[in-house]
Amino acid sequence: METFVSRSLEKIKKATRGRHPEIKAACDRALAKIAQVKKKASAPRSQRENAEQYWEPFKLACESQNAHIMEEALDCLQKLIAYGYLRGTARRAPVREDGKQNDGLGAESLDGNDEESIGVASSMDEIVGTICGCDDFDDDNVQLQVIKALLTAVTSNTCEIHEGSLLIAVRSCYNIHLVTKNQVNKTTAKATLT
Repeated sequence: METFVSRSLEKIKKATRGRHPEIKAACDRALAKIAQVKKKASAPRSQRENAEQYWEPFKLACESQNAHIMEEALDCLQKLIAYGYLRGTARRAPVREDGKQNDGLGAESLDGNDEESIGVASSMDEIVGTICGCDDFDDDNVQLQVIKALLTAVTSNTCEIHEGSLLIAVRSCYNIHLVTKNQVNKTTAKATLT
């Protein structure tokens, strides 16, 4: 897995060409983590086979609004989900209506029962949200990668997508079906929805 992720991170880093320093820095940090894991031959298997620790550069790449960078990140995310390396099982603190995360201390609890809490989100919810955020980008290859990544995530046996995340995944595929001028993407989005 490390070789695959590092190859994708190198491609993303190269595609930034100095225009996205935050993506380049995130790629460098992730590549340093990969180098550490590779050096530790005795690293636990769960650490070696969990790609969530390398999520940040892919998220930033998807938010970059650069077609080549987004396409590479989406392709890698799709493959990581397909091979079971990106499971999205980590839980985030509940998000309040004002957009802040509860810290689990004091009156606000992590069980989501307080009045301001919307719910506990998994990291897969964040991953699906990031992928779906690319659906309105007007590039045929990016749109196709969004469809592929969402289809893989929804049908994967290693990650669970429910409720709001499933809804935005369906909405993104439908949106691509409606707005794309590329017949292949239109047909693929329609097939994904059926």
